[in-house]
Amino acid sequence: MKYFFPILMGIVILLGLGLTLTPYLANWLLPISAASYQQAKPADASRAVADWFGVKPEQIKTAQAIRRRTAEGNSTWVVFEANRETVVQFVVNARLNQQNLDPDALQSIWLAQAPTVNWWQPAELQRETYFTGKTENRNLALVYNDVMQKGYLLVKAIETPNDKTKNSF
Repeated sequence: MKYFFPILMGIVILLGLGLTLTPYLANWLLPISAASYQQAKPADASRAVADWFGVKPEQIKTAQAIRRRTAEGNSTWVVFEANRETVVQFVVNARLNQQNLDPDALQSIWLAQAPTVNWWQPAELQRETYFTGKTENRNLALVYNDVMQKGYLLVKAIETPNDKTKNSF
C-alpha cells in the first residue's frame, strides 16, 4: 500500500506528458495535407450568401460554394444568383470599392488558386469592373452581372491564432 500513491502519481505524470505530446507526434507522423476542400450543399451555400448579404435566404435564388482550408486561413469561392438590389445593398453596406477587371486582375485574383470545379467561371459575366474590400479579417472580391443576375464572390479569411469564429457553411 505504501507504493500505491507514488505509482499513481507516476502514471498521472506520464499520462499528462503523453497528452501534451500527442498533437506534436500526430502532426509529425500524420502531416495534414497542404489544403483541404469542403463543398457546401446548395441550401447551405444560399444561407451563407444570405448571411453575408444580410438578407433573407429566399432572396438568393441559387448558390454554390466551396472552401479551401489552409494553415494561413480559408478561401471561399461562391457563385450565386440574386437580384440587383440585394447585391447593391451588400456593396454599400460592406463599403466595397470598384476596381477595373482587366485580364491581369482576372487571372491574379479570380483564377489564381481557383478550385477545379466546373461552375467557377467568373469570366463568363464579361464585366469590366469588380468590387473589393475588407470586413473584419476577410478580404472580399465580388463581380456581378445585373442582366444575368449572377455573381461571383471570393472571400479570403486570414486566420489568427486566437480566431475561434464559426464557419458559414
